[in-house]
Order: sequence, then structure tokens, then C-alpha cells
Amino acid sequence: MADIHSIMNPVEPEEPVVPKVEPSAEPLVEPSAEPEQASITQSTIIDSFDRIKTHFPAARIKKIMQSDEEIGKVAQATPVVVGRALEIFIANLVEVSALEAKKSGVRRIGAAHIRAAVEKTEQFDFLVDAVAKYQS
Repeated sequence: MADIHSIMNPVEPEEPVVPKVEPSAEPLVEPSAEPEQASITQSTIIDSFDRIKTHFPAARIKKIMQSDEEIGKVAQATPVVVGRALEIFIANLVEVSALEAKKSGVRRIGAAHIRAAVEKTEQFDFLVDAVAKYQS
């Protein structure tokens, strides 16, 4: 488990670490009768997340959090951590949607791809009702 400082301030490695891959005679992907659920690894998410430097404004997140009457004071680091979690969540959703777009032979992600990604990925089950209004 990483500490909060390393999550909030990721350090880029001086030299990219590339694992050495030995060529093999076996095919990497075996064709199967049933299409498998494409899985996105955490390293894939982190790599895509590191390429795009976006940050949600902490002040706006704090304002949204405090719009709930039950929430009182908010620690200074809380909106930053929530923003970081939101960025990782969106990166994950985009990666899964990109896989859906590639499966259909398209280079641009559309609403149908996001809907398919939400419906096929258990992690996004809570979004099924929100994307149900968009046609496939």
C-alpha cells in the first residue's frame, strides 16, 4: 500500500523501466470460441494516467462536498485525494471503453462504447442505470 505522499506527488522515474521479453514460439493470444472479458491491469491505468496530466480543482471538489448539509469541515488533503481517486476512476473507465472501441474496429470512443464497457465490467455496475438511456 502506498503512502499518501507518493499518491499525491508521483515521481517520474529517471529512466523508463522496460521489462525484457524473450521471444517465444507460442502465440500470445489463443483464439477461443467465447470472447473473454478484457481486463485492464492497474499498471495500464497508471501508465495512461501518467501520460495525461489532469487535475480536478480541489476548491470545486470541496464546494461540492460541503454542499451536503451533513458534512461539516473538510480536511485540506481530502479534496485532493478525492480528485486523485476520481482521475484514476475516469482513466479506468476510458481504458475499458477504448478496448470496446477497438473490438468494434473504431478509433473514437462513443457513447455506445462507454455503455458496453459499463455493462460488461462488474466494477461499473452502479452506472448501468445512468447509461441505460444511451442506445448501443
